[in-house]
Amino acid sequence: MNDEPAPRDAHGTASGRTARAEGIALVVAGYDDSEEAVEAVRWAASLARRTGSALRVVWAWKIRDVWDTAVAADARHTGPHLAELEGVARLRLTEVLTGLLGRDAAHVDIHLCQGPDSAGILLHAAAGADILVVGSRGRGRATSAVLGSVSARCVRESPVPVLVIPHRMVRSAPEGPEPVAVGRPHGP
Repeated sequence: MNDEPAPRDAHGTASGRTARAEGIALVVAGYDDSEEAVEAVRWAASLARRTGSALRVVWAWKIRDVWDTAVAADARHTGPHLAELEGVARLRLTEVLTGLLGRDAAHVDIHLCQGPDSAGILLHAAAGADILVVGSRGRGRATSAVLGSVSARCVRESPVPVLVIPHRMVRSAPEGPEPVAVGRPHGP
């Protein structure tokens, strides 16, 4: 996969495409192992299905997100290596996508990047997209001022439109996989 952002034209649109709803070719969704992120992926998959777009799900994972699972699976008791941790992250995200999308999960472009700057990772991934979809935890101004808000930073700095799924829209009970045939992965 090419991690270089797509070239931008004078209007700031990727690869010279016009930024309009009917021209959506790539939907990028941010994931962070939260209920809000699952809802954002659900919305992104629905948008990709409706527009015939490719869907890329980006997880800016952290070691703490997968450590317990990786340690439990470490039969050698030497501690998991970074590659093993990434494998756990990939498996977890694949399971979430399969639960949401069923067989269509195989058509999703999964992008994993380990690091502390979730917003920066999402913004980089969105540079070649047509829309970015993220969830918002609804922590409020005070907590967001201390911890930072990934969704707010994405709205401020994104080179493409951002759809923010607010916390109040998170589904209370998980449902079965939705039939949301998504487009083929977008790539070089």
